[in-house]
Amino acid sequence: MTSKNTQWLLLLTFGIMIFIGGCGQSAQEKEIKIQFNVSGNAQTQQKAAEQEKIIAEQKKRLEELQASLARVRSSDAPQSRKEVQKIEQQIAAVQNQIQSVPAASAGTAAQAPVKAAVPVFSGGSNSGWPMFRQNEKSRPAGGATFTIPLDLQWKYRTGEKVDGSAAIVGGVIYIGSNDNNVYAINAKDGRPIWEKQTGGPVSSSPAVVNGKVFIGSDDTYLYCLNAKTGALLWRAMTGGPVHFSSPAVAGGFVFVGSMDGNVYAFSEANGAMAWKRKTDGPIAASPKVQNGMVFIGTLGKTFYALDAASGEPKWSFATGSRIFSTAAVGEDKVYFGSDDKNIYALNMANGELAWKCAAGGWVSSSPCLSGKYLFVGANDMNLYALNSETGAIRWKTKLKGKITSSPVEFGANVYVGSGNTLFALRAQDGSQKWTYASGGGVDSSPVIADGLLVIGSFDRSVYAFTAIAQ
Repeated sequence: MTSKNTQWLLLLTFGIMIFIGGCGQSAQEKEIKIQFNVSGNAQTQQKAAEQEKIIAEQKKRLEELQASLARVRSSDAPQSRKEVQKIEQQIAAVQNQIQSVPAASAGTAAQAPVKAAVPVFSGGSNSGWPMFRQNEKSRPAGGATFTIPLDLQWKYRTGEKVDGSAAIVGGVIYIGSNDNNVYAINAKDGRPIWEKQTGGPVSSSPAVVNGKVFIGSDDTYLYCLNAKTGALLWRAMTGGPVHFSSPAVAGGFVFVGSMDGNVYAFSEANGAMAWKRKTDGPIAASPKVQNGMVFIGTLGKTFYALDAASGEPKWSFATGSRIFSTAAVGEDKVYFGSDDKNIYALNMANGELAWKCAAGGWVSSSPCLSGKYLFVGANDMNLYALNSETGAIRWKTKLKGKITSSPVEFGANVYVGSGNTLFALRAQDGSQKWTYASGGGVDSSPVIADGLLVIGSFDRSVYAFTAIAQ
């Protein structure tokens, strides 16, 4: 009797549910039903588990191959070169297999790698600051001019130091931290909107394009997140940490460098790898995309111009030491610094040296190009202003510490981090106009958009400044 009564009760309940459904459902009821259907789908859960298992197995295999590669490279045996090539091919095959399996939490079907068609490459957004050094002038495309002094609007605390830079789009600040998280913060009041955990420290700066946040992590992945919610849309694996190198988005592709020595191009839509190009060393600089070319330097002393559609080298230029500096790109020249204590200007068309200027220390700061001025910091604690056509030093100003922060010019002033302090200098002569001391070192580069200046600090905080109302 109990069994029959139970069956009858279930049938009655089901009938009532059908009746309610026929009479109409509220938005809340529909939302609950959708959530129940998704979470209760055993097949989906099983498929997700299988995908994660495949990824875990392939990652383990990849680690074994990388360890073998390190051992063979340290050997002086005559056959080691062939063995290195063989292992590198095996590593590439495993990486492609991992690329073809989406992250389970993304909930998307596997995508086959795509080949890049010849895209039309354009500049950054006309508003906000969507990506690191986002246009050829490395400053906002619009916005009201700042007046000095500035006032601290708010400070947001993360779990570890912040040495990457922010993106500001649609009233939201996006930034990573060495606590492994990516943060979305309300630009107006500093309230948290969401945070997303990765598998490693995040020193890469985000690119925010088409409602998506692209950012690298030391866990070897490039992440694509929903800009509104932080939900994972896809992730693409490289062969090493994506450390400092920040993605550039153009023509439907995402370009980024990795410490495995490769430059990668991934599909913006699904993360499928379009191409990768091996260079002469690990990559910490960020790519700049212009005129159908990707410009990037390496820690192996070489600066490359690659075809953006295929990754094929157009030209390369050897310096005397490592290149951390991300390039500034003008109409016909490319500018960057090197640890050989020089600032370089190369002809964009053929990579020939236009000029070089000696600094008093290594130059990992990324130049800011503004008309006839080129602003760049150096390890000798000086901020330099150069003539962008000739490389002649217009002025230099000694600040508080080594300058690895990249300057930005806006409203007749230049802003840069040095030591634990944010400085504002007069662009015309380098005279100091305003300072703000944080609680830690400032390697992060200032970003100015939507009436705010945003910068990170080693004191685990993100700072937002605005002009003091007159």
